[in-house]
Amino acid sequence: METKGVRSLEMLHKFGSTGRVLNLYRVFEKHSGDPEYEEKPLFQNPKLNRAIIVKHRLRTDEQYLMPRRQKVVTKIIFPLIRESLNFGGQAIFVNQTNYREALAAATGSNVEALKEDMELLVMINKLPSLDPFLLREYLRKHDHYPADCYFDISPADVERMRNFTSTEISRLIEIAFSGGDSEGSNELVNKMVDLILSNEADEKLEPLRVALGLEGDSFRDGIFAWRGFIYFKWQMDTIYSDLVSVIGHVDKVRITDRADTETKANISRLASQLKQSLREVAFECKEIMALYDKAFDDLIEKAHAAAFKKFLLESPQLFIELGHLMGVVSHIGSFWSYRFPNREAMQIDAKGFEDILMDFVHGLSYTPGTRTYASLSLPGANAA
Repeated sequence: METKGVRSLEMLHKFGSTGRVLNLYRVFEKHSGDPEYEEKPLFQNPKLNRAIIVKHRLRTDEQYLMPRRQKVVTKIIFPLIRESLNFGGQAIFVNQTNYREALAAATGSNVEALKEDMELLVMINKLPSLDPFLLREYLRKHDHYPADCYFDISPADVERMRNFTSTEISRLIEIAFSGGDSEGSNELVNKMVDLILSNEADEKLEPLRVALGLEGDSFRDGIFAWRGFIYFKWQMDTIYSDLVSVIGHVDKVRITDRADTETKANISRLASQLKQSLREVAFECKEIMALYDKAFDDLIEKAHAAAFKKFLLESPQLFIELGHLMGVVSHIGSFWSYRFPNREAMQIDAKGFEDILMDFVHGLSYTPGTRTYASLSLPGANAA
C-alpha cells in the first residue's frame, strides 16, 4: 500500500531514530561510504537497509491487511523516490497478508534471497520498542552485530546508563554474594553491570543465577527483561520532562497561514486529546514501573529471591506494554523538541501542525481504563 502521510514522511526523514522510528534512510545518508557501515550492514538487501521502520498502531481501516487482529505492527516504509520524500512511500506491515511476496516485490528481490533479512525483521517485530539501546542489545543477544552507526548511542549516555545500573543492583549483589569482602563486591557489581548491559555471563556470576533460580534461556531472557526495565526507569525522568513541555506548549504554537474553520476546529480537538492522552499514558508507565520497583524492593528488603524470579518470569506482558508506551512518548518528546527547538517562537502551517497532532494522537490511542495491572499477581506480596 502507499503511505499518504507525505508531510509526516518528510519529517521522519529529517528526524533521527527514536523508540518508535528506526530511520535507516537517514543512517544511509550520513554514513554511506563509511567502512564500518559498508562492512556491517543491518540488512543485506540495500533497499531494505534504506527503509524507515516504524512501530505503528493500526487504524481501523488497516486491520483487514493483517491475518489476525493486533494493535501495534512493525511498518516498513520504502520512499518512492530516493532523492525526495515529498512523493511519499510504499508501506508494508510485517506479517501482513502476502507479506513475503510484497516485501520481495518492494525490494526488487526474491523470497529466498531475503531469508536472512526476514529472520531479522521477525526479531525486530517482537520488540515492543525500537529504542536504539534496546534494539542493539536485543540483536547482540541473537548474535547480530551491525555497525554502531545504526544505533547512535553516545558514549556519555552509555556511561550514565552504566552508573545508574550500578546503583540499582549494588544492593542485590550484597544479598546474592553475601559474606564477601567489599572489594570483591565491587568487582561483582561491575561484572553484573557488564552482564546486564552487554549480555555477557560467566561462571563467576553463577551464584546470582542460582540465587534467582533461573536456568538457561530463562536466565538470559530474564536478564534482558531486567535490562529493559532498568533502561526505561533511567529514561523516565527525561521523558516526563519532555512530555510536560509538550503539554504546556501545544496550545502556544502559532499557525502561520490562513486555516479554514474545519481545520482550526480539528487542531483544537486534537491538541486537547493529545494533552489528555499524554497524562493518561504517563500514569500508565508509572503504574507498570511501580510493579517492578515493588518486586525489586521486596527482594532487597526480604532477601527473598523467589519474588524477583517470579517477576522476571511473569513480566513479558508488562515489558511489552511498557515498551510500546515508552517508545511512543519518547518519540513525541524528542520529535517535539526537534520540530520546535525555540519555545519562544513555535510556528508552523496549519496542515503541518494538524498532521503532527494526528500522528501523536494516533500513536497514543487506546481505550482508557482497560488495563488491569492491579489484577496481576504482585511478586513477593505473599513472600515470607
